[in-house]
Amino acid sequence: MEIFTGSLYFVSDEFFAKIQDPYLKVNYESTKRPHYFAFKESKTDLYWLVPCSSKTEKFERLILKKQEQHKPTDTIKIVKIFDRKTVLLFQDMFPVTAEYIDGQYIKGGQPVRIANPKLIQELEKNAKKIINLLHRGVRFTPTQPDILKIEKIMLDELRCAEETDEK
Repeated sequence: MEIFTGSLYFVSDEFFAKIQDPYLKVNYESTKRPHYFAFKESKTDLYWLVPCSSKTEKFERLILKKQEQHKPTDTIKIVKIFDRKTVLLFQDMFPVTAEYIDGQYIKGGQPVRIANPKLIQELEKNAKKIINLLHRGVRFTPTQPDILKIEKIMLDELRCAEETDEK
């Protein structure tokens, strides 16, 4: 499956079973949720997935509180997708290989995606900034997934796949 930057995707149950991180937002049993904004990191060829939330009021209050305290708000972004406000939780993003992306979010026969290329570029830039902070050990929330551990597992899988391809 081709993965398009700016589109929203689901993650396979196999990924969550393999990683076993208590802070990852695992798939609901009854619905295809949560869904994720995806983009590819060119340095590693991993896809970074940013969880989406529809709880905009909760996160608008949180952003306002952070702004009042003069704290940065780039770990949470609210954007319009399909004419609905959606929260992108950069603080909870994590890397995966393409094999764990379990299908594109389709609504009414249309792929759900961010259509504005300028906004996608802005979100990717923000994500790269957050990834750099995560690599430096910055923690944004007490319930943040261990992305360094997840990234190592995913990079090891990529390396093993490449070695297998070379044989």
